[in-house]
Amino acid sequence: MMRNKFIKIFIAILLFIISFFVYQYHRTEPVVSLAVSSDGRYVISVHGVKEFFSFQLGQQLVLWDIEKKEKRVLATNAEGFSAAFVPDSHEFMWQDRNNVVHIQDVSGKEVNSFPHFKVKTHIISADKTFYLSSNMENYGALYEGYGKNLKPVYTDGGFPLPLTLSMSENHFLSASDTCLIDNRPVAETNLTSNPINPNESKKSSYLGVTLWDRHTLKPVARLYGNCGKTTGLISPDGKWVVTGGENAAYYMWEIDNLNNRQALSMPNNGIYDEEKFKDDKSVPLPDKLKEAPISVGTIAYAFLTEKDFVGLGRSGEKNGEGFEFAALYETGEPWIKAYVEIGNDPSISTDSYGKNLSVSSAPRAHILVTGQATGGGINVYKYHPDKMELEKIWVAD
Repeated sequence: MMRNKFIKIFIAILLFIISFFVYQYHRTEPVVSLAVSSDGRYVISVHGVKEFFSFQLGQQLVLWDIEKKEKRVLATNAEGFSAAFVPDSHEFMWQDRNNVVHIQDVSGKEVNSFPHFKVKTHIISADKTFYLSSNMENYGALYEGYGKNLKPVYTDGGFPLPLTLSMSENHFLSASDTCLIDNRPVAETNLTSNPINPNESKKSSYLGVTLWDRHTLKPVARLYGNCGKTTGLISPDGKWVVTGGENAAYYMWEIDNLNNRQALSMPNNGIYDEEKFKDDKSVPLPDKLKEAPISVGTIAYAFLTEKDFVGLGRSGEKNGEGFEFAALYETGEPWIKAYVEIGNDPSISTDSYGKNLSVSSAPRAHILVTGQATGGGINVYKYHPDKMELEKIWVAD
């Protein structure tokens, strides 16, 4: 009897160990970067390095089908910051550990591939004729094109992580760590520094938040007000730039009138900053939220429509901690339009500044997607513009 009992205990322990190792082998790490297709149907994501096994150091590339609620691992050799969708298509980009950039569709067909430097981040136009990327080496410079058509855009210094790139029909925006706020104008448009500095001595002339001309590849304006790690986006209609910085400063600039910089209204423990926003027209803060922290920005922004957007601040590192609600804004209006529920169980992936690319949206489809702080899944939300509500429609593992 005793012998049989020990055998059963041994088998139970053995099965537990086997299950543990199988779980570790197949486990998906937290999201490093993700992107949503323009129609809100698919998500592509790259996940953290799997370090449990010494031979298993690859990063998973995962395709998520929101409609079917399905997950498929496509590769285990992806680079972290390389997930990006080609706009208005079901084609996406990613880079492998050999620094080859792949463009393929959701069925698995490879449309194009090319050797490139290791990317810090990259974006592409809908017609695939404009490809913009920053490299991990050489200070994190900025280039357009690839192969024999590679053109330097900015080599006078570089962009430290985190870096956010976005574009519209006529412009693109680079947003990175900065702290140029003392005695600076709202926007500097009389730019004379050469962005392409071939010398070893770099001036970092366009560090921070810079708006560029997509056709000439020249800087249009430097936008001031943020300090520390900074994120920013061009609005889907191409009319506004929104930014948020580590110094808790949140702004938007009108692209056709860059001196029109508007500071976003910010709830301060349920009480608006009376000195800064004396005539605040924001929607009143509900009683249940007066003691709750409200997310405004800093780590990532996401547009839910052509004009409505939310900013996501630093979330909790554990489920049940951090922001449950985010302030909703509309471009051109600095006041808070509504408070939408993002939830913190599971906590979203903006638990560190390096997770700025772990959030993406499809404004026309009203879809928002984030990674998770505590696991390898994603949170999918549907925004209802008529009710100004954010509905969590899929929590995927």
